[in-house]
Amino acid sequence: MFYFWRTGEKGELWLSGGGIRDAYSRMYPDGPVCSEVSLLADRDMLNVSFVLEPGLSPSDKSAAEKRFREFARELGFSDIQAGWIREDRLQEALTTSTMVRSPLAWGVAAWVLVAVIRMGVSGTLLATAFGLAAFSVAALYTTERGSEIRRWFRKLLGKRP
Repeated sequence: MFYFWRTGEKGELWLSGGGIRDAYSRMYPDGPVCSEVSLLADRDMLNVSFVLEPGLSPSDKSAAEKRFREFARELGFSDIQAGWIREDRLQEALTTSTMVRSPLAWGVAAWVLVAVIRMGVSGTLLATAFGLAAFSVAALYTTERGSEIRRWFRKLLGKRP
C-alpha cells in the first residue's frame, strides 16, 4: 500500500509500506520477521510490526527494533514506533486487512445489505447497482490502479496530482 508522506516543490511524495518492509527484510534476513510497515503521515511517524516468535528474548527484540530504527533513519525518518504481534494473530490480522482492502468485499457487503432490505427483481437490480458503485469507489481508494485513475482525473480537471 502507498502512503502519502510529504508535499514538496516538485510534487507529492508517496511511500510503499511493502517496499520499505521488503528492503529491510533483504538487508536483515536473520532475526525477527518484519510483518508490516505503515506511515502515520499526520504524526510524521513510521510504524513497524514484527512477528513475535516463541522463545525470542527481550535483547533480540530490542536489537531488531534498533536495527529497524537505524535503517529508517538512513531513509530520513526520525520518529519510528515498533510493535510486536504473535504469529497466530498475524494470520488473523492479514486476513482481516485483506478483506477490508478488497473492493469486492465492500461491493458484496453493500449488495447484500440493500438486497435484504429491498428484495424482489427491482430490488435486486438496485442492490446490484449499489454493489457495483461501492466496488468502484473502494477500488479507487484501495488499489494502485485506482490511484492512477484518481491522478489522471486530477490532471484532467487541471488540479495538482
